[in-house]
Amino acid sequence: MDKLIKIADTLLDEARRLGADYAQCTVSETEKKEFNVDGGEFSLLRTLFGRSVSLTLLKDHRLGTVSLNRFDDATLRQAAADCVAGTASAAPDEAYTFAEGPIERDFLQGSPEPDAEALFDRTREFMADVKERHPRILMEQLITDHSRTEKVFRSTSNVTYRTLSGAYQLMMTYSAHKGKDSTSMYGGGTLLEDLKTPFIDLPLVDREMGDVERQLGAAPVDGKFTGTAVFAPWCLAGDVFGNILENFASDAALIDGTSPWKDKLGAPVADPRLTLSLAPGDPRLVLGQRYTGEGDLAEDFPVIRNGVLESFCLSRYGAGKTGLPRGGNTSSALVAAPGDQSLEEILAGIDKGILLMRFSGGHPAASGEFSGVAKNAFLIENGRLTRPLTETMISGNLADMLLRLRGVSRETFCEGSVVMPYMAFNGITVSGK
Repeated sequence: MDKLIKIADTLLDEARRLGADYAQCTVSETEKKEFNVDGGEFSLLRTLFGRSVSLTLLKDHRLGTVSLNRFDDATLRQAAADCVAGTASAAPDEAYTFAEGPIERDFLQGSPEPDAEALFDRTREFMADVKERHPRILMEQLITDHSRTEKVFRSTSNVTYRTLSGAYQLMMTYSAHKGKDSTSMYGGGTLLEDLKTPFIDLPLVDREMGDVERQLGAAPVDGKFTGTAVFAPWCLAGDVFGNILENFASDAALIDGTSPWKDKLGAPVADPRLTLSLAPGDPRLVLGQRYTGEGDLAEDFPVIRNGVLESFCLSRYGAGKTGLPRGGNTSSALVAAPGDQSLEEILAGIDKGILLMRFSGGHPAASGEFSGVAKNAFLIENGRLTRPLTETMISGNLADMLLRLRGVSRETFCEGSVVMPYMAFNGITVSGK
């Protein structure tokens, strides 16, 4: 850690010498141990080393940034010179502000020291479990790894954060096969603090593999209808809430004035059953954000509480440009509150709809209008899943969806970076052949 602090001080001192009014830098070193499995066989064991340096500075309210991966003094000093020179062509903007010290914190996160033997054993065990429980699953690729990172954040306004962190990760891509029939490819990843749990028993892993096997023999839905869409947790986090926050609550949407929510702070924007937070401090999450890129300590905060918009996801810069309050963190640590129904109870109340595990479509319009292909999906008829679907489109509006919430499962699932239930929304258009 002392070496990283010395590198940071070299950069900051050089930036000040060259006339910077403010400077901050992040210096990190990472060691990753990785196992690769291809086609069901171990194909690679390797250790990777990475290093990175980033410098951000202000001169006359003009921003300069630079990134590099070398630590020698000559490269560091040249990087500082390039960064200061870059401010000459930048437009001045007084909305750039950064955290003021004195602030000094040390963070220990996850499991910094790897157990490579245990990781190998869990990986081998997982391959055997998949073969036994899900014989129709073909594991296209499986990667398991452990990353250990030392990182220093330091600024000329007397802010210092030192972080030692480590975590295991499982990443996989697979499909189901029976004779000449095969399913759409599916996969995912899980971030783990430890190896106490067999991989097959991690949240939704076993269930999703079974669901993919049940998608053999998929066919398009007949015609077109408006019904209910049930989003599986990981699809809900990325394709629904990720896009909603980007389109309606982010710096870009609010600075540009394109957000439909720009005048709705403190007003209802969703069904009262919906509470959604950005909570990197949630103990269920691994390696949650502890400080922002502008040097502020990260704080959990609700974006929507009981359907009411309580906060935007604004950085210091976004708050300065819009005059709106800054968000407590700048992470993507989405945590949705559970509901009061099981998934089976939600499905039982749906006359006609679709359950999807994955969505493939373009970026939604600024208004929230979206359309795309429902992947790894099932048709819902008369309260039950009836058959797997392929070549099926869905469309709707993200803002309207929140007001048409039909149900939230009491079960929530965590894959290390988000905590999500299943959610069902009315008013979704489903189109097939």
